[in-house]
Amino acid sequence: MQTLIICSCNNNGDEPTPEPIRFANQEYSIRLGVGTNISFVDGGGVYELSASNPEILGKYSIEVETKNLLINPAATGQSYLTIKDVIAGSLVTLNITVEDFYMSFRIDEIEGKNTNEYFDIGREIRFVRDADNTKPILIMRQNKLDYHWLTVGEGVFDISRSETEIFSMHMALHGNHNEELVAFEYTMSGDAGYMYIFDHWFGYNWPQTIMSGRAISVERCRMILTDTFNDCKITCTLQPLR
Repeated sequence: MQTLIICSCNNNGDEPTPEPIRFANQEYSIRLGVGTNISFVDGGGVYELSASNPEILGKYSIEVETKNLLINPAATGQSYLTIKDVIAGSLVTLNITVEDFYMSFRIDEIEGKNTNEYFDIGREIRFVRDADNTKPILIMRQNKLDYHWLTVGEGVFDISRSETEIFSMHMALHGNHNEELVAFEYTMSGDAGYMYIFDHWFGYNWPQTIMSGRAISVERCRMILTDTFNDCKITCTLQPLR
């Protein structure tokens, strides 16, 4: 259990009871390997935190001045986090799910004949880093009504490197487990540093001479997948680790 306290002075007598701490949602999904800030409003400034599975949530605390709950998860899984607002006399319980780390590229532009039914402008390609590094891949579409992300395709991916330093993305996708996997292959290109991201998270151990992005920010990075057989170019942008 953790207790966080902030003190203030008031010369005008007793202070009114503050509004209890409030979060926008009761359930949150966060990524392993990524520190997460969850904002809140109101609250009395003195809090006690307890987790049902602290080995999953890892390090967690409240930043009182910025009104953020900070979580640096340690393992995948699910845990309840109970926050006692001592001064307001209230309890809030959040359901936190820690997912495998993934990096997501949004499809911004498609030029030419696209034969991949799972790709469309606005969808995201999520490259997942699981415990065994089996390289799962998810194709996601955002529901325009509630803004939740829905899986429209899934499978596995891998990247090959030729002797002439040409990188190719290999995907095998299907809409559900009852369907056969369909194979796709794309030549890769893009902004400096995008290959370093894959090397870093998926352990390809490519020569450092081709990892040109070590000194640049990877929060703004473009990847281009080219289907040379159908003359199709798909431009994607790396999304923030939200």
